[in-house]
Amino acid sequence: MPERPLLILPNPGEPRPRSKRGGGGGAPHLPSPARQTERLEPKFEALQSAFDARRVRLQAESHDLVPEEVVVLETVGAIENFIGAVGKVPGMEWLAEIDETDIPPDDDFFETARGERRSDRALGGRLFMVFTNQEALREILSLWKTWQSDGGLSRGFGVWKSVFAQLHDVRVWGARDRLHETGVLEDWRERVSRGEEMVPGEIELWRRGTPELRRNARERVAALVAGMAGRIVAEAAVEEIAYHALLVRLPAASIGSLLDGNDDIALVQCEQIQFFRASGQMATTVSDDGQEEDDAVLSDQPAVGAPVVALFDGLPLQAHRRLQNRLIVDDPDDFEENYPAERRRHGTAMASMILHGDLASDGAPLTRPLYVRPILRPDPKDWSNKDEAMDDDTLVVDLLHRAVRRLFEGEGDEPAAAPDVAVINLSIGIRDRPFDQALSPLARLLDWLAWRYRVLFVISAGNHPRRIELAVPTRDLQSLPPDELQRHVIRAVVSDARHRRLLSPAESVNGLTVAAAHHDASTGSLPPGWRDPCLEAELPSPINAQGMGFRRAIKPDLLASGGRAAVQSPPDVTQDAPASLVVYTQSLPPGQLVAAPSVAAGELAATRHTRGTSNAAALVSRAAGSLHDVLDELRQDPGGEMIDAVPRAVWLKALVVHGADWGTAHETIDAALRDDHGGKRIKEYVTRLLGYGVVDVDRVRECTASRVTVLGGGALREDQSHVHRIPLPPSLSGWRGHRRLTLSLAWISPVNPRHRNWRRAQLWFSPPKEDLGVERRQADSRVVQRGTVQHEILEGESSSDFVDGASLE
Repeated sequence: MPERPLLILPNPGEPRPRSKRGGGGGAPHLPSPARQTERLEPKFEALQSAFDARRVRLQAESHDLVPEEVVVLETVGAIENFIGAVGKVPGMEWLAEIDETDIPPDDDFFETARGERRSDRALGGRLFMVFTNQEALREILSLWKTWQSDGGLSRGFGVWKSVFAQLHDVRVWGARDRLHETGVLEDWRERVSRGEEMVPGEIELWRRGTPELRRNARERVAALVAGMAGRIVAEAAVEEIAYHALLVRLPAASIGSLLDGNDDIALVQCEQIQFFRASGQMATTVSDDGQEEDDAVLSDQPAVGAPVVALFDGLPLQAHRRLQNRLIVDDPDDFEENYPAERRRHGTAMASMILHGDLASDGAPLTRPLYVRPILRPDPKDWSNKDEAMDDDTLVVDLLHRAVRRLFEGEGDEPAAAPDVAVINLSIGIRDRPFDQALSPLARLLDWLAWRYRVLFVISAGNHPRRIELAVPTRDLQSLPPDELQRHVIRAVVSDARHRRLLSPAESVNGLTVAAAHHDASTGSLPPGWRDPCLEAELPSPINAQGMGFRRAIKPDLLASGGRAAVQSPPDVTQDAPASLVVYTQSLPPGQLVAAPSVAAGELAATRHTRGTSNAAALVSRAAGSLHDVLDELRQDPGGEMIDAVPRAVWLKALVVHGADWGTAHETIDAALRDDHGGKRIKEYVTRLLGYGVVDVDRVRECTASRVTVLGGGALREDQSHVHRIPLPPSLSGWRGHRRLTLSLAWISPVNPRHRNWRRAQLWFSPPKEDLGVERRQADSRVVQRGTVQHEILEGESSSDFVDGASLE
C-alpha cells in the first residue's frame, strides 16, 4: 500500500531580509528633442482640437461642464513613478497603465545589436491613460515646450523628461478604443438582425478618483442613455478592483447608424466611458446527439461533511443517479423555476466530473458533497436549445461578487452558505473577451476575491473549436501518416495563436488556469471519416486556448485530461485548397463520459461524451477536493498544526501544481516547430501550450519507496526570506542513477488596481546550490517567477557525494 506524504516541519527561525535581485535589459534608440517636436507637434495640436470640439458639443447640448478628455500617452521603454508626476499637474487625473509588447520599430525608435540597427524586432512600452482638462493640457504643452528649448524642467516634474523623450504617440481615447475588439458591435448587429427592438450592452466607466467625480460620470452617461430612449437595468461598482459598470438597453433604431460605421454619437463619444461590451457572453454548449445508459454499480457511501469544493455553472440535474444526495444546490435567484430538466447539461456534466471524474475510469466519488450555485440559464436566443448562458440583464462581475460573498459572509439575514469552501470551479469563459495585455474585470474580481476570502479559483482556459488550417493541400490530407498529421496540427495551432487566446477570466493571476490534455478513458474506434490529431495523451488538445498570461506569466498553469478531439476535413473544401479540419463535437465517443439529462422524460441514468477545457478544470477541482482529505489526515499527525497556519486554498494550489510535468510532449512540440522557429523561442511556444504540464495528483498524494513529498509553509513580511532545510538521505551519497527534485511554491497575492503590476506581492525560491547531480529542466527559470506559482523540476543521472547529516537548502 502506498504511504501518505511525509510531513516535515523545519524550524523556521527568524525570517531574514531577502536578497535584492537586479534588473537588466537594453534601451531602444531615442530620437532627439528636435525630432520629437517634428513627430509630435501635430499630435498635440490634435488634442487641442479635440478639446475645442468637446466645448462646442457641450455648449450645443446645454451642458455646463468643463471639457475633459482621456488622453493616451504611448511610450517606448519603461517609465517609473509616472503616476506621481501626473498628480502634480492640476486638472490631470491618473486612470490606468498597460504594458505594450508589439510596438513596431520606426525611424526614431529601434533597437540595435552589435552596433547595427534591427528593423525586425518589436519594441516594448506602456500606455498611460489620464483624464485631463483644458488647464492640464496647457500645463503639459508648457512642459513640452520647456523641454524642447533647454531639456530642463522645474522641481517635481523631472519624470516628464523621460516621458517626452520616449513618447511614441499621444492621442485621445476615442470611439474605436471603446467599441472595437470588445464583441459589442458584432453582438448588436446579430441582435438587430434577429429583430430585437431593445439591445443590451455593458458600459464600463473609467474609475474616477473621488465619489463626486464617479457620481457625476454616472449621471452624465445616464443622461445620454435616456436621450437615446434607452434605460439602465443594472449597475455594479467594486472599489477594490476599480470597477464601475452599467448594464443598459438601447433601442435598435438608435444604434443603427453606429452599426453602419458612423460613431459620431454622443454616448459613444462620452469621455466617461472606457469600454462598451456585449452582454450575456458567458455561455456553454453541450451536444445531445447521442447518449448511453449508466448501469454501473454505485457506492452506497453517502457524501458527508461540509463542502470544500464549489461549482458556479448551470443548474445540474439533481436527481440523476450519479448526483443524487451529493449536491448542495443554493439557488437564491430561483433559476430552477425556468430551467427545464433537459436543458441542464453543462452543470450536470461538470458536477459529474468533479464528483466522479471520467465515468469510464470508474473512480471513487468525492467523500464530501459539492456546493453548486447556478449562474447560467437556458439561452432564450438559442433556437437549438443547447446553450446555457449568463442572463442578458445581469452583470457577470456583480453576480460572481454576490455569489462568493454569500459563500463566506452570507446575504441579508442569512448566514454564510458554505464557509469551508476552499476551491471554486469556473468551467466557463467569456467568448468575446480574449486576453490581450490588460486584465479583464472578471479576472480582476477573482484575484481580489481569492485574496479577500482565501479561496482558490480553478478556471478553464477556454475552448476554440474553430477550423484548423493546415499548410498542406486537401488532396494530400488522407495520405498523411498519423505522425505527419500531428506535426501539421501542432504547427497550425501555434500559427493561429492570435485567434486562440485565453478567454476571460482565464488570465487571473491568483487562480489556477487549466487547459485540456488530449486524453480520455473511452475505448473503441473513431467514427467513420474522423482521425485522431494527436498520438500522445500528454499533448494539448487542439481546441485549447493558449497563453501566455498577464505580464507574460505562465498560463495555462496546468493541463488535465479533457477528452480526445477528433478531426476531419469538411465537405466544403476543394481538393486544391489548403487543408482545413473541423473538430468533432458530438456526444458520442471519443471523449469523457459524464452524467447527462436524458432525451426521455423521467430517465435519470443517461450519460454522454464531452471534451474540452471545462472538463479539465473540473478534474483539477476534483483532485483538489481529494487532496483536502489528505491535509485533514496530516493535520492529525505530530506537527500537523502547521496545516492551519496556511489557508487550505494555498496548500491545494501548491499540491495540485506539484504533480505537473511536461512528460515527452515538449519533445514532440519541439520537433514539430523546430524548422519554423528559432531554438530560443521554442521553449516559449512549448510553455504557451503546456504550462507546467499534465497533472498527476497521485504523484503528490502517495509516497513510494523512491519518492517522498515534503510540505512546509508559513508567512513572510515584505523583504523577508526563509531558508528551508531538508535532510538528505545518506543512501543517495555517491549513488549514480536517475534522480529528480521537484520544487513548488504557491501563494495568493493582494492586488493594487492603480499599478500596472496589479499584484502587490511577489515570492520566489532559489533552488538548492548543493551539487546534487541535477539540473533545471522544463519551464524557463525566469518565466516561472512571473505568476503566483513557481514550479521547477531538476533532474540528473550523475552521482554526488555529501556527508551524513547534510541538508538541502
